[in-house]
Amino acid sequence: MAACAYYSIVFDNWAVETHPEWAQRPASGSDFRQVARYGVCCQNHPEYRSYEMAQLEDLFSSYHFDALFLDMIFWPVICGCDHCRRRYRAETGREIPTVVDWTTPEWCEFQTARERWTREFTGELMAKARSLAPDIALTHNLAPALANWVLAQPLAASVHDTFVAGDLYGDRIEQLVVSKMLLHLSETRPAEFMTSLSADLSDHVTLKSEEQMRAQAAAASAMSSAFLFIDAIDPIGTVNPEAYERVGRVFASIERWEPYLGGEPIEDVGVYFSAHSQMDFAENGKAVANVFTASRNYPHLDSVRGASRALQRVHIPFGVITRKQLGQLERYRAVILPNVLRIDRDEAEALRNYVRAGGRLYASRYASLVETRGVRHDDFMLSDVFGASYQGEEPGAFVYLKPASATVAQWIVPQKFVGWRITSHPLSGPPMLCGIPRLRARPAAKILASLTVPYGYPARGSVSDHRWASIHSSPPWEDLDFPMVVLNEYGAGRAVYSAAAIETVDADAHANLFVGLVRMLLDDEYAYTAETHPALWMSVFDQREQNRLMASFLNYQAELPSVPVSVRFSLRPPRGKRFRSLRAVPEGRALEFALGDDGTLRSEIGSVALLAMVLAEYE
Repeated sequence: MAACAYYSIVFDNWAVETHPEWAQRPASGSDFRQVARYGVCCQNHPEYRSYEMAQLEDLFSSYHFDALFLDMIFWPVICGCDHCRRRYRAETGREIPTVVDWTTPEWCEFQTARERWTREFTGELMAKARSLAPDIALTHNLAPALANWVLAQPLAASVHDTFVAGDLYGDRIEQLVVSKMLLHLSETRPAEFMTSLSADLSDHVTLKSEEQMRAQAAAASAMSSAFLFIDAIDPIGTVNPEAYERVGRVFASIERWEPYLGGEPIEDVGVYFSAHSQMDFAENGKAVANVFTASRNYPHLDSVRGASRALQRVHIPFGVITRKQLGQLERYRAVILPNVLRIDRDEAEALRNYVRAGGRLYASRYASLVETRGVRHDDFMLSDVFGASYQGEEPGAFVYLKPASATVAQWIVPQKFVGWRITSHPLSGPPMLCGIPRLRARPAAKILASLTVPYGYPARGSVSDHRWASIHSSPPWEDLDFPMVVLNEYGAGRAVYSAAAIETVDADAHANLFVGLVRMLLDDEYAYTAETHPALWMSVFDQREQNRLMASFLNYQAELPSVPVSVRFSLRPPRGKRFRSLRAVPEGRALEFALGDDGTLRSEIGSVALLAMVLAEYE
């Protein structure tokens, strides 16, 4: 049996208790050791760094491992110890900022330094391990990189991994987003998705149901990913044997599909996850001393999740991409910028060139208004691509998008408007950057939806001023001559910009409007399609060495076990190829199919209980 060693970095109670001077010191001045069970060491303390290198030498000189997993390489707090302050002063000539402000270069430079320190430390640990065991497989836990900026664990650190791995404990949309992202982050495949046996890491005995465990494991197989369950050992050194019997049954249920996994994912759409946008402009003005914990709730992630959820439900082929794919955008027929709050100039230029060359782009809210280095522009950096210019902030907290064409109106039937509510507010005055941009459309752009506001706008209204029209809600009242959604032809490509991040909201009208815009960008043509229940995930991989496409169908319903569903599907062959056979695996049963004039394969599966897989061979 191949053995993978687990080693915890930064989180080390013995080290902090024995060497309290190694501990991270929150910028607030409080003693982090006194408010948590965890002793956390500062990555910038030279003695601590030497200790970790000595630990690796001891491990590899005493034991043989096939793989090494390094966990917890991040900043649980914003460290303000002497070593961090000294290093930052030496690198920049400045002191650590005392206030969060994403529109100032001073704050953004400090956050960039925190992430760089983590990436460098990760690289040094990996280099040390490789010097001791050159052939070993190395990875570190990348899951904290999905949290907001506080942990400062960069996605870019994945470059040091043999394969990417992460432990996640959220819902099925999180697994959908993360699994698709890991596919593109990992230097080699498969990437590894990890989760717990228990319903919550803080609960030692409560297990997930066998159906939920099987669904999570099958979801990894559907994405051609490796899968791992995490369990906590009892204090007396024992485990629950019945729990491991359950794990055995779960793994046995998915083992039969393992020989057919792998290949290059086929994706029409790339949903762009921005590691620079793991923040919220509403934090501007907050004292660093008052930042205590990390969060997985921030506007950009909400939009990435919403876009992924909407595309999955209608089975539009998509992947989740990062800056790593910036030079490969031409692979995607459309790219989604879901409320990307901060962007680099080279990102903006790559996206501009992508659209100019024929690509399609959807962007929402503040995409390209603020640079990663903290420079806020007067207009979108991509305003020429969007066909819309930033004019300022909407003064009210609730507005409406009113369709400007019969086509757009049909998408949201029976609603006449789509509402958007501002849910976060700034801690200081302007610039807000947490509401809705007011726009001016360029002459050549086409307005798809315009702004409608409630009675009394922008005031919310009160008992005394009567500036409201309904006691509980704020119905649409006045149409204003400002665009909310704009379509623009740019070069050989096309872009849609929406002032509201409509993809975030889990409601029919919002999702239908977002999907309608994406379908418009794609000209309603897809690499594959599925007619089935919205809970079914369809994924397709091109396994070129075997001259075949592998299509997986995962029935991942909210209530488990899933009720079996049927699926009619289509597959387009790779350019210059023609399908010659279709069979269900692992049973090897031949499936009937029809080929269209353009070579598209059409077939159906009568019943998918949890996971089904087919191989379409081509020549």
